[in-house]
Amino acid sequence: MRFEISRVMDTIEQRLTTDVTLAQAVVDLAEVARFVALDGGRPINLLRLGMVVDALSRYLIDAGAMLYPVAGREVLSEAALTSKERMVLGRWADDGLIEVTPVVADRPAEIADFTGLPLIVVRDLPQQAARFPWITDSPERLLRLTPRAGGAVLTPGGEPTPPKDGKERLVVVGKATLPIVPPDPNEPATEKEMAEPEPAPTPEPPDSEASDPPPPEASSSSAAPSTPSPSPSPAASPSPEEPKGGRPDGVQSFTARGAQKFGRTRVVRRRFTRADPSGVGASLMAREWRCKVPDCPAFGPSRRIGQPVPRMRAGLPACPRHGEAVKDIGPRPSAFAVAVVVDDLARRRFVVSTDHPVTVGKDPADPDDISVATWLHEAAAAWIAKEHVKLEVQSGHLQVTDTSENGTVIWKRSSPDIKEETERIYRKSYQLNGWDSIELYTGVELVVGDHRLQTIVGSEPASVLLDAPTVALRLVD
Repeated sequence: MRFEISRVMDTIEQRLTTDVTLAQAVVDLAEVARFVALDGGRPINLLRLGMVVDALSRYLIDAGAMLYPVAGREVLSEAALTSKERMVLGRWADDGLIEVTPVVADRPAEIADFTGLPLIVVRDLPQQAARFPWITDSPERLLRLTPRAGGAVLTPGGEPTPPKDGKERLVVVGKATLPIVPPDPNEPATEKEMAEPEPAPTPEPPDSEASDPPPPEASSSSAAPSTPSPSPSPAASPSPEEPKGGRPDGVQSFTARGAQKFGRTRVVRRRFTRADPSGVGASLMAREWRCKVPDCPAFGPSRRIGQPVPRMRAGLPACPRHGEAVKDIGPRPSAFAVAVVVDDLARRRFVVSTDHPVTVGKDPADPDDISVATWLHEAAAAWIAKEHVKLEVQSGHLQVTDTSENGTVIWKRSSPDIKEETERIYRKSYQLNGWDSIELYTGVELVVGDHRLQTIVGSEPASVLLDAPTVALRLVD
């Protein structure tokens, strides 16, 4: 059991960061560790942080979702924690994976304000709304953590309430996994479909499909709205005999990508992910800072990952851990978060910056580079090279260079909804723009930032607590 607890802590550790480019939500670590309602167990339990990671993964439909935890210094020596938990917290603090501050107070809300990250809460924050008016004005930026069926869920804006106008709110909604088959217009809706109405799709121009209902919607990376035309060309309206892409016809699915997909889960595209940073936050994130304490894990010279944002004290940027004013040492290097997306589900996130290019492939030589071998089937493993592409930042833009034997496909689009165009690169570079993505093999893509407002997946992200034998399973009344 001790080995399994260590393993689950290591798994949680991989999903923690204080890099503002990589993080996707901020949380008060001690507050959720003491949230007994999640499992009805010990007064404080570090495994509850894993439940928060799981809830964030389900909310974002992202198996690599990254959490920015803030902890008060006192929790590092909390007597109610086990010796193992105290040791793990000390390691996370020393490695800069969690932010440690003498007093937490409104620091999580300050980080959310400076960066635009959503703030995970377990209670209301009326005292902090005076400094941060968005807490009241933009409640969707607060993700309320609540227990649900032995786990936890996140709800934007607090506890869900019945909408007055009957319209769907900012809650992620899924549908059951179904085969991609054209619906029968004469078949009555099932009780489940009537109980769980799908979110209204993005309006499309009217067409002549009234007598021929459209097939189920495909992924945003592989389907485009149809455009009415008096005399549609084969390219605009592909025939069943010669599919040219566009919407699937129930037999040929994703023909433009050379693959068929048989399961789907539709997700509401209006879920909140990130707001614009405040003016002060944008200024702070544009610069790189140095703490006076040489071995500072947040702003020291030995930090290997991107920095957090300083804390403001008396109008001056300060180190949240040591309280000392931090020195401005120049512009912060341009950086981009990139997600490895396999079968439309994000599996891992990493950062590419001006001073840190990244190679992605099946088995790159440098352990700091990104391997996708874990998610490859036999054909994909045979196609993708050990070092397939190199990602780097040039002149403030993300650039990809193919280094493989088989080449790389770039999916070019200026928005997630338009019909894609492709360009194959072989041993040359391409500068990514807009919503462009990089396809290493069918179903294996590299996507910039949070450019995944709609996705289709066959299953939800796996829990980081799979190896935890002591996770409480609460009975549902």
